[in-house]
Amino acid sequence: MSGSAMTHGFTPQWLDPDDANAFWFRDVMHFPAPITPLTATFFQPAFSRGASAAISRLSMPITRLTASVHNGYVYLNPSPFQGDETTTRARFAEMQRLTMELGATVLQDWYNIFEPRVLALATELMSFDYAGASTRDMARYLHASQDTMAEVWDIHMRVNIPPMNAVFGFEEFIGQTLGDGAVSESRGLLQGFDNRSLALGHALWELSQWVRGHDGLAAAVAGAAVRQGRVVLPPHPVAAEFVARMSDFLETYGWRSDVFAELGHPSWREDPATALTQLKGFLADEAARSPYARQAAEREARMRLEQDFAARLPEPARPVFHAMLPLVQQYVPVAEDHNFTIDQKYTVVTREAFLNLGRRLVQEGHVADADDIFYLTHDEIGAIADGHAPASFVATVARRRADRAAQSRLQSPPFIGTPPPADMPPDPVATKFFGVGLQPSDNPKVVTGHPASPGRATGIARIVRSLDQAHKLTPGDILVCQMTMPAWTPLFAQVSAVVADSGGVLSHCAIVAREYGLPCVAGTVNGTSVIPDGARIHVNGSTGLVQVLD
Repeated sequence: MSGSAMTHGFTPQWLDPDDANAFWFRDVMHFPAPITPLTATFFQPAFSRGASAAISRLSMPITRLTASVHNGYVYLNPSPFQGDETTTRARFAEMQRLTMELGATVLQDWYNIFEPRVLALATELMSFDYAGASTRDMARYLHASQDTMAEVWDIHMRVNIPPMNAVFGFEEFIGQTLGDGAVSESRGLLQGFDNRSLALGHALWELSQWVRGHDGLAAAVAGAAVRQGRVVLPPHPVAAEFVARMSDFLETYGWRSDVFAELGHPSWREDPATALTQLKGFLADEAARSPYARQAAEREARMRLEQDFAARLPEPARPVFHAMLPLVQQYVPVAEDHNFTIDQKYTVVTREAFLNLGRRLVQEGHVADADDIFYLTHDEIGAIADGHAPASFVATVARRRADRAAQSRLQSPPFIGTPPPADMPPDPVATKFFGVGLQPSDNPKVVTGHPASPGRATGIARIVRSLDQAHKLTPGDILVCQMTMPAWTPLFAQVSAVVADSGGVLSHCAIVAREYGLPCVAGTVNGTSVIPDGARIHVNGSTGLVQVLD
């Protein structure tokens, strides 16, 4: 597989030559584009440390989850646990015990223990005296904050893994009891629960309804623009009140960016253009259905499905079903709510902290722009702290910006390193969450992927590679993308189906598509490359098949 990388002009850059002997898959779902040097050297090592600590604590069948960055692209290696049959069986039994023990209260523990801890760490990071500290002290504090980031990602995995493991076990139980056909149907049992990704969509819809209640305001909002980080409207009697309401929305939901965990990308608080575009999308859809009504329908459907499954199961299996159901039904709220606080807010807080150092370096002539800080490395932040940094990083930053632009044109392979043994069982996290493992279709008129949300839809395909292209969508279009993150959630209210290059049946894209009752095919690998923008396509979310009609 590393050989195929060479044929694409993509040469892996191994920091440790032994890493070439491991199997690495590209994390398209979280990082579809090259990342900045600071994200690569500050965030990714912290993620690896935190994730691996949680994996060890929870007795997972892998020993660690490591990130490695090559030409700006993120690759992951879940290192399988290796032991004799007795040791492996004991580790698996311990994982099951911990899943049942911790999974029973994981959502309550998130709200009562873990989220308060993350928010306290965020407050501490924001409260440092950046204005009063010397440049070296500021750099020293930020350099050491990588340890805090590792703790946050330890928490991230500790709250995600138990309910995800419960879902894996539940689906195995359903498959063994009712057959494989019932497994995809059982995912409807996870839907219809409140979570903060849905709350974002609800809040934008409510704002759109308020706008509709004032004559001429919808037209004014349609003509609004963002200038210097502020929403500016054409003259209207309640323009000031709209701006105030938009500011309130951003204070709650603006602690996010259009991309995942990229320190170099501005937040909605800095640039609310995405939120404004999504609001305009709600206003453009005269037939927009209330998200509250949609969620209520999903909740009712879930409750009927619970009764249906209980009736279909053999009598001896029903106690197991009722015991496992509360555990697996915590998965979606945990998956979406932790993202709101960790993946999004804590990343934004960290970005704002580093921008303080960036502004100081501009004042002292070391860089030309505060954003240049994200083109330095963690080691270079350490050199600033130690007083060993060069007088200027201007040339270094310019070269790295050019490198990143060149990296974005590379064709990065899906796998690098050494393929795993053919008889190694698939890792459910890789297959069901990341969507790794499907062979893409070689028919340009047919795209195949995971059947992530049932149903069929026919419509116009719109290729949206980033949220700044969301304006291309009109009501009823089919969203074709590399991945979606919680910031994309409001788009689901406008489209008729979703096709994603990455992700599996338990990914964010699949979860939200099921909440909105949309057909979804995920993990296609090549959908954005094969499907022409503007083509008419048919999506079958029940079979994982997408057909290009014209």
